[in-house]
Amino acid sequence: MAKSIRASVSKRNRATLRKKVFGPVVDARTERLAAKLQELASQPRPKAPEKSKKEMESDDTADQSSSAKAASADEAMDIDIKSSKRHQKGRVQKTKKPRNNIVFKAHPSKTKKGPKRK
Repeated sequence: MAKSIRASVSKRNRATLRKKVFGPVVDARTERLAAKLQELASQPRPKAPEKSKKEMESDDTADQSSSAKAASADEAMDIDIKSSKRHQKGRVQKTKKPRNNIVFKAHPSKTKKGPKRK
């Protein structure tokens, strides 16, 4: 069985390792990440390209046609849902997995032969 870490010596050793070895590594990493974030925050924000009026109009017509397609799809889905609920009444039928039909021949040396008389 594994030894537990209830012993005070083991706990003290782990605490000193955490403080002297792993602590500075974590602090250095935190400082690097903070510096990187400060650098990103200080940079000016890139401007998004503005769309022209023609592009906006073409986007509006595309949105209208996609919303019409979505509405027709919703109607079709409503019909499917209603028809599928009819079949779900009553008990839930469990499906059984098919058994494997592959059977291997037994090795000839392992098959039992007839009883031998002495």
